[in-house]
Amino acid sequence: MASRTLRLLSTAGISLSLGVASLLGATVAAAALQSGIVPPNNPPKSLPPMPNFFQSQKCDRRPDASVGCDSLVLKAIDNARSKEHVGPMRFNLAAFRSLTPPEQLFVTVDLERTNRGLPPVEGLTSQLNTIAWKAARAGVDPLLPSLPYPLSGGGTAAGFGGNWAGGNVNVLGSDYGWMYDDGPHSPNLDCPKAGDPGCWGHRDNILSDKRTQNWGNPAYCGGAYHFVMGAGSTKSVAGWNPSQTELLVLDCGKAPTEYFTWAQAKKLLGI
Repeated sequence: MASRTLRLLSTAGISLSLGVASLLGATVAAAALQSGIVPPNNPPKSLPPMPNFFQSQKCDRRPDASVGCDSLVLKAIDNARSKEHVGPMRFNLAAFRSLTPPEQLFVTVDLERTNRGLPPVEGLTSQLNTIAWKAARAGVDPLLPSLPYPLSGGGTAAGFGGNWAGGNVNVLGSDYGWMYDDGPHSPNLDCPKAGDPGCWGHRDNILSDKRTQNWGNPAYCGGAYHFVMGAGSTKSVAGWNPSQTELLVLDCGKAPTEYFTWAQAKKLLGI
């Protein structure tokens, strides 16, 4: 299963939840921005993975950390990205594999954002990672307890979006489900047909920015702001393995205390 939650300070009583039923959920050059579809627009149709890594012997374990599985899922991501005229997802794969799963989740978010011309999430924070990990362990959306919410470093959270996926083959597989197989005719139970409000909710969280009413609209701050996140990956108490989460946060005011930044990731991965 997979789910997604969005909350904003200006609409504190509103919660949007999505449900998905599925088993979701070498050095290469950096990809150049070509085009891409960004919120509030979304792709015209959901794309089952091609090649189908779920049916491959290279990805026959949950989770699967093999180079062969990573490469197969990347082929599926690149195929889906080509449909919206976005270049392949490229980075130093060996360096990517040396990262922790939360760091890998962070990298996939920023590759999806920056390859479409959106500003990157600045970095991971230990505070938000802890919240995300607990949600991954429980097999639920990562949520902040309240809004506004104090962040390490002195800032304040004014909005957030949370994604959860369980049972995918690896981090790249979760990215595929959230980004490319989340619309009409996908495993997303809240999107049985085009136009339903649950369609593309995970993708909207990942690609949120000032053009949307999602978590990433800096208008909610009225001043200095930062995009930060936490991520978690573990086996859930319900048996989903891996169980993976992303907690994307709009931080108003002071910069948060980050332990892994996009600048560090780019240098390490040769992006």
